[in-house]
Amino acid sequence: MNNHNQLLCIDLRHKLHKNAEISGNENKTMEILIDFLRNNTKFTIVMKDGYFIAKKIVCEDAMNIAFRADMDAITMTEITDIEYKSKNPTAAHKCGHDGHCAILAGLALEIEESPLNNKNIFLIFQPSEEVGEGARKIVQDAFLVENKIDEIYSLHNIPGYKRGSVLYKKDVFACASKGIIIALKGKPSHAAYPEYGINPSYAAADIINFLNNSTKSNIYSGMVLCTIVNINIGERTFGTAAASGEILLTLRGENEADLMSLQNHILKFVEQCCIEHKIHFKISFSDEFPETRNNEECINKIIEVCKNNDYSYEELQCPFRWSEDFGYYLKNVKGAMFGLGDGKLQPQLHTANYDFPDSIIKTGVDIFYSIAASK
Repeated sequence: MNNHNQLLCIDLRHKLHKNAEISGNENKTMEILIDFLRNNTKFTIVMKDGYFIAKKIVCEDAMNIAFRADMDAITMTEITDIEYKSKNPTAAHKCGHDGHCAILAGLALEIEESPLNNKNIFLIFQPSEEVGEGARKIVQDAFLVENKIDEIYSLHNIPGYKRGSVLYKKDVFACASKGIIIALKGKPSHAAYPEYGINPSYAAADIINFLNNSTKSNIYSGMVLCTIVNINIGERTFGTAAASGEILLTLRGENEADLMSLQNHILKFVEQCCIEHKIHFKISFSDEFPETRNNEECINKIIEVCKNNDYSYEELQCPFRWSEDFGYYLKNVKGAMFGLGDGKLQPQLHTANYDFPDSIIKTGVDIFYSIAASK
C-alpha cells in the first residue's frame, strides 16, 4: 500500500470515528464509506437494507472471495481529547470498527491499482456486529448463496500483542455467547405483613447460588462461563415487600454444544426452583453469538501468506472469550477470522482510552490483498 492511499485511509478512519453510530443506525457511516469508494474506485456499490456490498467482478467463472468489516460503534461517551473525537454523545468507536472499515476500503484501493484478474471480490460493510445481528441478517438475505461465495475472511484488531502481528487460531477463534434474562414474579404485600405475599428474593438467592456453581462439571468439552451481569429485585420503598425481579446473565462457551448444555442445565433448575417457591418466571434471550470456527484450509492460506511475505505471525493457544458474529458466515461457507496486533501497551477494547492505531491500517490492507491474490 503506497503512502498516498495510506493517508487516504487514515483520514477516512478519523472521519468515521468522528461520526460514530451504534448498531442498526450506521447511516452516516455508510454515506461516508460509499462516497469514499465512489470517489476513489470503480467498485460497484450494491445497497441493501442497513448495509452495503462493494464488488468487482472480472469473470463469471472466477473464484468468489469476500472480505467483511463491521461498521457499528459501542454505546459510550467519548472522553478522550483526540482531534477526531466522536460528535455523537452516545456512541464511540472503542472496538476499532472504524479501523476495520478503513482497512476494507484500503483493500478496494489496492485492487483498483493492482487488479486481480482471477478473483471476483466482494467487500461486505456490515452493521450491528456488537449485538450479534448484522452477520445473521446478511446470511438470511442469501448473500452468500446468491453470489456463490467460495471463501470469506475478516480480521479483528487485538490489544496486548505485537503491533502489526497476525494472530491465528485453528478451529475456534472466538467463543459463542448468549444473554439470558430470568424474570421472576411473586405476589405483592405490605412489608409489615410479608406472609401475605410471595417474595421472589429467596428464589433469586437460590438461582444465584446455583449459577455460581453451574460450570463446575466435567461434562463440558471446552471452556464455559456463566457471568451474572445484573440483578434487580423489588422497589426502593420500605413499605412494600419485593414482588418481582430480574437476573441477567451471559453464558459463554468454546463450543456451542456446551453452551446449550449449560443453558438447559440452568433453565431446568430455574423451573424447579420457581415451582418450589410458587412464583412465576419468564425466560428471554439477547445478544446471541455463534462460535467463530475457522476453516483449516483458509487458516493454512493465511499462514502461507505470512510466510511468503515476511509478516510477523503467531498461533493463539486458546480462543478469545469474547464473541464475534462473523461465525454466522462460517456456518455457511469456508473462511477464517484472524487477529491483528494493536501493540502490547494498547488500551483494551471497549475502554475509555482505546483508539484504533492508524499504523496497522497498511498492514491489514496488505494482508487482505495477499490473501485475495493467493492461489
